[in-house]
Order: sequence, then C-alpha cells, then structure tokens
Amino acid sequence: MHMRRILVAGLGFGLLSQPVWSQSTDGFAIEGYVGGVTDYRDRGLSLSDRGLAITGSVGAFHENGFYFGLDAGTVDIAGGGDARLEFFTGYSLDAGDYVYDISFELDTFHGGGSQYYPEVKASVSRDFGLAFTRAGVAFAPEGRWFTPGNDSLYTFADVEVPIPNIPALTLITHVGRDFRGDIENLWDWSVGVSAFVSDAELTLAYDTSSFDGRAGSGRVIFGARWYF
Repeated sequence: MHMRRILVAGLGFGLLSQPVWSQSTDGFAIEGYVGGVTDYRDRGLSLSDRGLAITGSVGAFHENGFYFGLDAGTVDIAGGGDARLEFFTGYSLDAGDYVYDISFELDTFHGGGSQYYPEVKASVSRDFGLAFTRAGVAFAPEGRWFTPGNDSLYTFADVEVPIPNIPALTLITHVGRDFRGDIENLWDWSVGVSAFVSDAELTLAYDTSSFDGRAGSGRVIFGARWYF
C-alpha cells in the first residue's frame, strides 16, 4: 500500500497497512489523511512537548513506483518551532516477495525562524500474510531537530500482526537505534494496536526512548486519522 511509506517518524502513526482513498490521474494515485495525536513523537522523542498535535499528509504515487508528497504536523519545540513540514520523494520497487524503497526527505521546522534537515532513507519490507515486516536505515548528514549539526544514522525494524479472531485490530510494533555523532546514541521502541472504522483509523500505543528527559519519557498515546 502506498501509505506504508509514511514510516520512520514514529508515532505520527504511519505503521499501518490498510488501503486509503485514492484518485488516479495520468498514472498517479493521490492519497492522504488528516488526524491528530495526544503526543506527536519522532523516534521516541516528543515534538509537541507531550501535548496534542494535528497531523496530515498528501502524496502522489505513480504506477511505475515513483512518488512525492508532503507530511505536516503542529509542533512545540525549543527555538520556537510551531509547524513541521517534511517534503519527500522516492522510488518503491515491488520485487514480488519483497518491496524495496529509497527516498530523500527534507525535514523542515518553522516559527521563530526556519530549520532544514535533509535525510536519505532505504528500507525493505515483506508481507508474510500472518505478519508484515520492514527494516531499514536513514542517514541525516546535517543532524536532526533534536541534535542539529550531529550526523544521525538511524536503523529501525517494524512488525505488524493482525490480531487473531479480531480482524479489525492490528498489533503494531517498532524498535529503532539512532547513532548520533559525538553524543549518546538513543534507542526507541513502541507497541500498540490500530483499528479501522470506515475511513477512520484509531491507534493506541505506548512509545518510549532511552533519552533521560521529559521529551523521551514513555507515554501512552492515542491517535486518530481520517483518510480522504
């Protein structure tokens, strides 16, 4: 599914595999959603100062595998950031059993000045029927919002498992390790469940990291999305 690409940020809640509404034109499918979370998390760290946030995404996905689009969310970070915009473009190759994906993303923060963090990501995924798995790596040479100027190499793995006898529910799990230049490396992980009700998706998950501070301490997070 095209919307699987909305992954690595963590609990913007992109670890989901249900189809979304799409409109096709000239080989492109246009897909998107709007939603909200009780804490907007990025690789185990809170972007919204542990408060409510609005999120959204829109993307154009061509039948040949090429795609581009924009993710967005409200944030509350040091330095006065109020909004996050992440521009992405990439290519996804369906090789039968496996799907290979490579993308370039420009993570930007605005409000009280603007910050820009480019990143390259690559992943491989497979749907085994009983479980969907994905693993990958992301490299940000200019650092990221939490540690600007320190290059970041992020590795991650995700598993989604439909809950037996409850087809509307899916168990979602994630683990990641961020190797950052000249500073302490960070672990993050999350586990939760998601459910679809018509065009709405509801998610409840626990997300935490090894960061010793308010931004990374564990929280139970509720999220909702409406696909359009």
